[in-house]
Amino acid sequence: MARNTRKRYQKAILACEDALTTSRDLNAAGMSSALTLANELRVDYAAHVADQGASAGEHKALHTAGQLASPTVVAYNLTTLLALVNDLTAKYALHNTDAAATTPTYHIADVGAGSALAAATTVTTLSGAITRLNDIKAKFNTHQADSTGHRTGALYAIAAADGALGAAMRVTSGMEDVKVGDQVSWAILNDGTGNVTGVSAVAGDGYVDFTFSADPQDDAIISYTVAAQ
Repeated sequence: MARNTRKRYQKAILACEDALTTSRDLNAAGMSSALTLANELRVDYAAHVADQGASAGEHKALHTAGQLASPTVVAYNLTTLLALVNDLTAKYALHNTDAAATTPTYHIADVGAGSALAAATTVTTLSGAITRLNDIKAKFNTHQADSTGHRTGALYAIAAADGALGAAMRVTSGMEDVKVGDQVSWAILNDGTGNVTGVSAVAGDGYVDFTFSADPQDDAIISYTVAAQ
């Protein structure tokens, strides 16, 4: 009888990890806010660059090199987010360079110094993507509002909030069998640089959201077990 009871209990364990190190790439609020901002930038930047015409439109000619590689492809995870952010970086930098030229090829007139990005290096992490997206948003909003380099200006402002990291980490790896309502037991083995404490752990379909007292950064360590409801 005891052996059968133990076997049933073992089957109820859906996921477990003895020592998982936190990662900002798994930051739930960071991912959500970055995806929202990146996809709005994708739509509005693409529309801004495409707005052209010899006698009408924001630009006097189509800046082909400044167009996004995949303007209709929606970013939905870290891989697609990073690809979009790096494409936005490269294409916006080209577009802004033309605006700042003494004799622009695509813009109506020289706008002076332009609105250059703080950096144009390749981003490889969610945290880096958030920093870059917030900079692109600020610089693009200034750029598109300019009525010297554009026939009208202020037609494509980005309204989405800045990206920001939060206090929750969403873990999906190994969580394929986890469902809403499953029971999560967890502990913090190392509170990391942020000296975080645990607040809650909530199961969803295919993931668990672990919420801490603050951003757990990249060095807190937790253990957890997920059992069927």
